[in-house]
Amino acid sequence: MIEARGVSKHFGRRKVLSWLDIRVGDGEIVALMGPNGAGKTTLLRILATLLEPSSGQVIIGGGDAREDPIRTRRLVGVVGHSTYTYDDLTALENLRFFWSMNSMPRRDFQRAGIEMLRRVGLSHRMNDRASVFSRGMRQRLAIARALIHSPKVLLLDEPFSSLDQKGVDILTQILMEERSRGCSVLIVTHDVQRIAALADRADILQGGRIARSFDSSAIRRGDLDAGYRASSEAGVA
Repeated sequence: MIEARGVSKHFGRRKVLSWLDIRVGDGEIVALMGPNGAGKTTLLRILATLLEPSSGQVIIGGGDAREDPIRTRRLVGVVGHSTYTYDDLTALENLRFFWSMNSMPRRDFQRAGIEMLRRVGLSHRMNDRASVFSRGMRQRLAIARALIHSPKVLLLDEPFSSLDQKGVDILTQILMEERSRGCSVLIVTHDVQRIAALADRADILQGGRIARSFDSSAIRRGDLDAGYRASSEAGVA
Protein backbone atom coordinates (compact mmCIF):
# COMPACT_ATOMS: atom_id res chain seq x y z
CA MET A 1 0.00 0.00 0.00
CA ILE A 2 1.14 3.53 -0.86
CA GLU A 3 -0.36 6.54 0.84
CA ALA A 4 0.57 10.22 0.92
CA ARG A 5 -1.29 12.39 3.39
CA GLY A 6 -1.11 16.16 3.09
CA VAL A 7 2.29 16.07 1.41
CA SER A 8 3.81 19.41 0.43
CA LYS A 9 7.18 20.21 -1.12
CA HIS A 10 8.82 23.60 -1.54
CA PHE A 11 12.05 24.46 -3.31
CA GLY A 12 12.78 27.89 -1.92
CA ARG A 13 9.70 29.97 -2.71
CA ARG A 14 8.52 27.58 -5.38
CA LYS A 15 5.74 25.27 -4.21
CA VAL A 16 5.73 22.00 -6.18
CA LEU A 17 3.32 19.90 -4.11
CA SER A 18 0.58 21.34 -1.92
CA TRP A 19 -1.25 19.23 0.67
CA LEU A 20 -1.40 16.33 -1.75
CA ASP A 21 -3.32 13.15 -0.89
CA ILE A 22 -2.99 9.96 -2.92
CA ARG A 23 -3.51 6.28 -2.17
CA VAL A 24 -2.64 3.11 -4.08
CA GLY A 25 -4.03 -0.07 -2.60
CA ASP A 26 -2.57 -3.57 -2.59
CA GLY A 27 -2.88 -5.12 -6.05
CA GLU A 28 -3.71 -1.80 -7.68
CA ILE A 29 -2.11 0.01 -10.62
CA VAL A 30 -2.52 3.78 -10.62
CA ALA A 31 -1.34 6.11 -13.39
CA LEU A 32 -0.14 9.56 -12.34
CA MET A 33 -0.48 12.10 -15.14
CA GLY A 34 0.04 15.82 -15.64
CA PRO A 35 2.18 18.38 -17.46
CA ASN A 36 5.95 18.58 -17.26
CA GLY A 37 6.87 20.36 -14.05
CA ALA A 38 3.66 19.36 -12.27
CA GLY A 39 5.62 17.54 -9.56
CA LYS A 40 5.09 13.93 -10.60
CA THR A 41 8.76 12.93 -10.34
CA THR A 42 9.11 14.92 -7.11
CA LEU A 43 6.26 12.91 -5.61
CA LEU A 44 7.82 9.61 -6.69
CA ARG A 45 11.15 10.61 -5.15
CA ILE A 46 9.39 11.47 -1.89
CA LEU A 47 7.54 8.15 -1.85
CA ALA A 48 10.86 6.34 -2.46
CA THR A 49 12.49 8.26 0.46
CA LEU A 50 14.96 9.85 -1.95
CA LEU A 51 13.62 13.31 -1.12
CA GLU A 52 12.21 14.76 2.11
CA PRO A 53 8.76 16.35 1.96
CA SER A 54 8.39 19.82 3.41
CA SER A 55 5.37 18.55 5.33
CA GLY A 56 2.96 15.64 5.39
CA GLN A 57 3.15 11.91 5.93
CA VAL A 58 4.07 9.00 3.66
CA ILE A 59 2.88 5.48 4.49
CA ILE A 60 4.47 2.55 2.65
CA GLY A 61 3.39 -1.00 3.45
CA GLY A 62 1.64 0.15 6.59
CA GLY A 63 4.64 1.98 8.08
CA ASP A 64 5.75 5.61 8.22
CA ALA A 65 8.42 6.08 5.55
CA ARG A 66 10.17 8.96 7.33
CA GLU A 67 10.41 7.07 10.62
CA ASP A 68 12.01 3.99 9.05
CA PRO A 69 13.45 4.79 5.58
CA ILE A 70 15.64 1.66 5.48
CA ARG A 71 12.61 -0.62 5.90
CA THR A 72 10.74 1.44 3.30
CA ARG A 73 13.51 1.12 0.70
CA ARG A 74 13.45 -2.66 1.08
CA LEU A 75 9.74 -2.64 0.26
CA VAL A 76 10.06 -0.40 -2.80
CA GLY A 77 11.28 -0.98 -6.36
CA VAL A 78 12.01 2.15 -8.42
CA VAL A 79 12.45 2.72 -12.15
CA GLY A 80 13.40 6.36 -12.69
CA HIS A 81 14.70 8.55 -15.49
CA SER A 82 18.16 7.10 -14.84
CA THR A 83 18.52 3.32 -15.07
CA TYR A 84 20.77 3.16 -11.97
CA THR A 85 22.82 0.39 -13.56
CA TYR A 86 26.61 0.13 -13.78
CA ASP A 87 28.29 -0.03 -17.18
CA ASP A 88 31.38 -1.92 -16.01
CA LEU A 89 29.30 -4.75 -14.51
CA THR A 90 27.55 -7.53 -16.39
CA ALA A 91 23.77 -7.80 -16.28
CA LEU A 92 23.98 -10.53 -13.65
CA GLU A 93 26.57 -8.60 -11.62
CA ASN A 94 24.32 -5.55 -11.63
CA LEU A 95 21.52 -7.58 -10.10
CA ARG A 96 23.90 -9.18 -7.60
CA PHE A 97 24.97 -5.72 -6.40
CA PHE A 98 21.39 -4.56 -5.79
CA TRP A 99 20.52 -7.93 -4.25
CA SER A 100 23.31 -7.46 -1.69
CA MET A 101 22.25 -3.85 -1.03
CA ASN A 102 18.87 -5.20 0.07
CA SER A 103 20.56 -7.71 2.41
CA MET A 104 19.08 -10.70 0.60
CA PRO A 105 20.57 -14.19 1.27
CA ARG A 106 23.68 -14.61 -0.88
CA ARG A 107 23.05 -18.31 -1.46
CA ASP A 108 19.72 -17.58 -3.17
CA PHE A 109 20.97 -15.03 -5.68
CA GLN A 110 22.13 -17.11 -8.65
CA ARG A 111 18.79 -18.76 -9.26
CA ALA A 112 16.83 -15.58 -8.56
CA GLY A 113 19.11 -13.42 -10.72
CA ILE A 114 18.97 -15.69 -13.75
CA GLU A 115 15.20 -16.06 -13.40
CA MET A 116 14.76 -12.28 -13.24
CA LEU A 117 16.86 -11.76 -16.37
CA ARG A 118 14.78 -14.43 -18.12
CA ARG A 119 11.68 -12.56 -17.05
CA VAL A 120 12.83 -9.35 -18.77
CA GLY A 121 14.23 -11.17 -21.81
CA LEU A 122 17.93 -10.72 -21.04
CA SER A 123 19.02 -14.15 -19.80
CA HIS A 124 20.98 -14.73 -23.02
CA ARG A 125 23.00 -11.58 -22.26
CA MET A 126 23.55 -12.19 -18.54
CA ASN A 127 27.35 -12.19 -18.83
CA ASP A 128 27.59 -9.11 -21.08
CA ARG A 129 28.53 -5.76 -19.58
CA ALA A 130 25.80 -3.14 -19.43
CA SER A 131 28.07 -0.78 -21.39
CA VAL A 132 27.30 -2.67 -24.62
CA PHE A 133 23.53 -2.65 -24.06
CA SER A 134 21.16 -0.45 -26.05
CA ARG A 135 19.02 2.09 -24.19
CA GLY A 136 16.06 -0.27 -24.35
CA MET A 137 18.09 -3.17 -22.94
CA ARG A 138 19.33 -0.95 -20.11
CA GLN A 139 15.72 -0.08 -19.37
CA ARG A 140 14.87 -3.79 -19.16
CA LEU A 141 17.83 -4.28 -16.81
CA ALA A 142 16.57 -1.37 -14.70
CA ILE A 143 13.18 -3.08 -14.47
CA ALA A 144 14.89 -6.30 -13.38
CA ARG A 145 16.89 -4.34 -10.79
CA ALA A 146 13.70 -2.81 -9.39
CA LEU A 147 12.09 -6.25 -9.06
CA ILE A 148 15.02 -8.36 -7.88
CA HIS A 149 14.12 -8.13 -4.17
CA SER A 150 10.38 -8.84 -4.72
CA PRO A 151 9.14 -5.40 -3.61
CA LYS A 152 5.62 -4.79 -2.35
CA VAL A 153 5.57 -1.36 -4.02
CA LEU A 154 6.66 -0.29 -7.51
CA LEU A 155 7.29 3.36 -8.40
CA LEU A 156 7.80 3.81 -12.15
CA ASP A 157 8.67 7.05 -13.96
CA GLU A 158 7.86 6.76 -17.70
CA PRO A 159 8.89 3.07 -17.67
CA PHE A 160 7.83 2.43 -21.29
CA SER A 161 10.26 5.03 -22.63
CA SER A 162 13.02 3.58 -24.82
CA LEU A 163 11.37 0.17 -24.99
CA ASP A 164 10.62 -1.47 -28.33
CA GLN A 165 7.37 -3.36 -28.79
CA LYS A 166 8.83 -6.57 -27.33
CA GLY A 167 10.00 -4.63 -24.27
CA VAL A 168 6.58 -2.99 -23.92
CA ASP A 169 4.91 -6.40 -24.05
CA ILE A 170 7.33 -7.78 -21.43
CA LEU A 171 6.76 -4.86 -19.06
CA THR A 172 2.99 -5.04 -19.52
CA GLN A 173 3.02 -8.74 -18.62
CA ILE A 174 5.24 -8.08 -15.60
CA LEU A 175 2.93 -5.35 -14.31
CA MET A 176 -0.08 -7.63 -14.62
CA GLU A 177 1.78 -10.36 -12.72
CA GLU A 178 2.89 -7.95 -10.00
CA ARG A 179 -0.65 -6.68 -9.56
CA SER A 180 -1.92 -10.26 -9.22
CA ARG A 181 0.53 -10.93 -6.38
CA GLY A 182 -0.70 -7.84 -4.53
CA CYS A 183 1.97 -5.31 -5.44
CA SER A 184 0.99 -1.61 -5.32
CA VAL A 185 2.08 0.14 -8.55
CA LEU A 186 2.28 3.88 -9.23
CA ILE A 187 3.24 4.81 -12.81
CA VAL A 188 4.08 8.32 -14.01
CA THR A 189 3.19 8.53 -17.69
CA HIS A 190 1.93 10.77 -20.48
CA ASP A 191 0.83 7.80 -22.59
CA VAL A 192 -2.95 7.55 -22.24
CA GLN A 193 -3.37 4.73 -24.74
CA ARG A 194 -0.68 2.48 -23.29
CA ILE A 195 -1.83 2.84 -19.70
CA ALA A 196 -5.53 2.48 -20.52
CA ALA A 197 -5.34 -1.31 -20.67
CA LEU A 198 -3.49 -1.52 -17.34
CA ALA A 199 -4.58 1.15 -14.89
CA ASP A 200 -7.22 0.64 -12.21
CA ARG A 201 -7.25 4.42 -11.77
CA ALA A 202 -5.64 7.50 -13.31
CA ASP A 203 -4.99 10.69 -11.33
CA ILE A 204 -4.18 14.06 -12.89
CA LEU A 205 -1.77 16.22 -10.91
CA GLN A 206 -2.49 19.94 -11.10
CA GLY A 207 -1.55 22.84 -8.86
CA GLY A 208 0.43 20.58 -6.56
CA ARG A 209 -2.41 18.20 -5.77
CA ILE A 210 -4.69 15.62 -7.41
CA ALA A 211 -7.20 17.60 -9.46
CA ARG A 212 -9.12 14.78 -11.19
CA SER A 213 -9.37 11.01 -10.92
CA PHE A 214 -10.70 8.46 -13.39
CA ASP A 215 -11.61 4.93 -12.32
CA SER A 216 -11.12 1.90 -14.55
CA SER A 217 -14.58 2.09 -16.11
CA ALA A 218 -14.09 5.78 -17.00
CA ILE A 219 -10.69 4.97 -18.49
CA ARG A 220 -12.14 2.17 -20.63
CA ARG A 221 -14.95 4.46 -21.84
CA GLY A 222 -12.37 6.96 -23.07
CA ASP A 223 -13.14 9.58 -20.42
CA LEU A 224 -9.47 9.79 -19.42
CA ASP A 225 -8.38 10.49 -22.98
CA ALA A 226 -11.02 13.20 -23.39
CA GLY A 227 -10.39 14.68 -19.96
CA TYR A 228 -6.64 14.70 -20.38
CA ARG A 229 -6.87 16.43 -23.74
CA ALA A 230 -9.35 18.97 -22.39
CA SER A 231 -7.03 19.70 -19.48
CA SER A 232 -4.13 20.11 -21.88
CA GLU A 233 -6.05 22.61 -24.00
CA ALA A 234 -6.91 24.52 -20.84
CA GLY A 235 -3.28 24.55 -19.80
CA VAL A 236 -3.78 21.99 -17.03
CA ALA A 237 -1.90 19.06 -18.56
